[in-house]
Amino acid sequence: MVDAGYRVVCLEQGPWPDRSAFPGASDEWELAGRQRWSANPSVRRAPADYPIDLSASDVGVLNYNGVGGGTVLYAAQWPRLLPSDFTRRTDEGVADDWPLTYAELLPFYERTDRQFGVSGLGGDPAFPAGADPPLPPLPIGPGALRVARAHARLGWHWWPAANAILSAPWSGRHPCVQRATCQLGCNEGAKGSTDLTHWPAFVAAGGRLITGACVVALPTDARGLVTGAEWVDEDGRTHFQAADVVLLAANGIGTPRLLLASASSRAPGGLANSSGLVGTRLMVHPLALVKGLFRQDLASWRGHSGGSIVSYQFYASDERRGFVGGAKWAMAPTGGPLRAALTNGGSWGEDHHRHVRDRFGRSAHWGLVCEDLPNPENRVDLSPTLTDRAGLAAPRITYRIDDNTRALCEWHIEKARESLVEAGAWHTEVEFRYPPNGHFMGTALMGDDRDHSVVDRWSMAHDVPNLGIIDGSTFVTSGGVNPTSSICALALRAVDHLLAHRGDVPTPEHRRSVHTGAPSVRRGRPVTLGRPPNDAATVDDSVRFRLARIADVLIPAGDTMPSADEVGVADHLLDRVLASVPSLAAALTTALDADIAGEDTRAWLDGLSTRHPAAYGSLVLAVAGAYYLDPGVRARLGYEGQVPQPVRPDAFPEYVDEGLLDAVLSNWTRSTGGFTTASPPRPGTG
Repeated sequence: MVDAGYRVVCLEQGPWPDRSAFPGASDEWELAGRQRWSANPSVRRAPADYPIDLSASDVGVLNYNGVGGGTVLYAAQWPRLLPSDFTRRTDEGVADDWPLTYAELLPFYERTDRQFGVSGLGGDPAFPAGADPPLPPLPIGPGALRVARAHARLGWHWWPAANAILSAPWSGRHPCVQRATCQLGCNEGAKGSTDLTHWPAFVAAGGRLITGACVVALPTDARGLVTGAEWVDEDGRTHFQAADVVLLAANGIGTPRLLLASASSRAPGGLANSSGLVGTRLMVHPLALVKGLFRQDLASWRGHSGGSIVSYQFYASDERRGFVGGAKWAMAPTGGPLRAALTNGGSWGEDHHRHVRDRFGRSAHWGLVCEDLPNPENRVDLSPTLTDRAGLAAPRITYRIDDNTRALCEWHIEKARESLVEAGAWHTEVEFRYPPNGHFMGTALMGDDRDHSVVDRWSMAHDVPNLGIIDGSTFVTSGGVNPTSSICALALRAVDHLLAHRGDVPTPEHRRSVHTGAPSVRRGRPVTLGRPPNDAATVDDSVRFRLARIADVLIPAGDTMPSADEVGVADHLLDRVLASVPSLAAALTTALDADIAGEDTRAWLDGLSTRHPAAYGSLVLAVAGAYYLDPGVRARLGYEGQVPQPVRPDAFPEYVDEGLLDAVLSNWTRSTGGFTTASPPRPGTG
């Protein structure tokens, strides 16, 4: 857009990612990732008969706020919406049809595959024919291979997953080394995050990137055209940046928030909101993770955190199931020893070591992305009391998992158990249901009818012809797949059309000068999302003494493993934990501020878990995190850490040698609408 004759401004909050924070095979990676979720309160889920009313103080941060956005921390799974996702109203009488088809979006899917460097295997009969991914597929690993064999026996669909993770050098970036730490950032640059794939080229072409910025309003002129962006810098000073065209990409929560906050006398209900739909129809993809435990060593901590294999066997609706919609299944590494220790709350005391040995390196799991149908009651609006540091009203989120979605998820959970049992699992468990999720979609609906949508088929606002919205908020339906690939394809399609028709876009009347100076006006109670200090995070000797006593109750000696106190979890190992997760220092001090010498430690812990679950969770995380940093403990588990193991794109996959894909291809034939069967059973039934 730099050469298109437009004045362009790109504002994104936060600094450039500091890749030194992700030091190769650091032992603290898993610990930091675990705390990233546990330190943030989970979204409270309501029973089916009433909704949740959530404000910003209730919801943890689910997306990286900085250059590269959520792609810095996403798993980089790269599936596409299926053709049937675009025609739900026509096919099944639910939701709405998209104003475009899969075929129209296909060229942009293929172009963004090349931009991000997607690895995968062409020919999946779940999709119509098209160009193969630009890079070979990544390895699937021993666990996924067992499951692929099981699906071949069952006659169920599976396919090597597509990921925006390099299997070979691409555009000056290095290939994956299989540490499975993708969701903490990728210091190899193998993962396709936009701080690597797009921003450097934008800046090199003369674009101006402003970090630490917070846009607070999109003002308009007398004709209702957006004139630019009002924003606040890190020091609280206000600015105005003029622009001929504004493209908004603040995700399915941030975009409606800013549109609603930009209300004016001309648009009292919010910018681009004559339809009244801005902020409604929020979809978030309820997730579930189903784990199988195996007797064999599967080295299941290795790999990439995207997807190794996927299954669309039960993606299509089937009226016999009693619900509408489906889910994509994806298999990925199951984590290191700390995750094994903390799975489903962990098992503490005498059974702890068996609990870990059963799971660490000997598990495989299906991650289920469950379709979420649009519901106007699930919405984003503005908090009447909370603001951020720039004075912008916080988003208030009201969301309920309805009966249809809940039934869908539970049915898929049971089918995933069948898959794992067929693969040889001796035990299955649901590691989580409906955790906090960062797939925010549907709150600025795309459509041809301006009375029943916010943007047109080219992602431009009906009410504001020089305002485009290029994020997941424009989704008509969510499908049952990760949305990033589709967001990027839609954004590329929108910008291509904008450039081709730039003469048709009206130019607003601009202010004569760009001003800065006055601090922003704060309204209501501000929300502080500051970072804890990374230095001087420690606890005093009394806290360490009490923690050591508690540690041996949580993790005693046994099964050839030392006790927690024996390896020094309250000493140097605790210091490593606190250096990685500084916020734990205050939590531990609060939890252990009273003398427990005269109490029964086990009974005290049981009581703490009931009366103060967060404090109990901090103790467990500190003890387990320190214990599994000890080199001796790791050696006895046979865990060498997340050492780099560069992929070999020329290696011949076992599943090809065994003919496992032949079973998929013989059962399904490709059609323009997706996959169909040559003989029963039809995929999607069961």
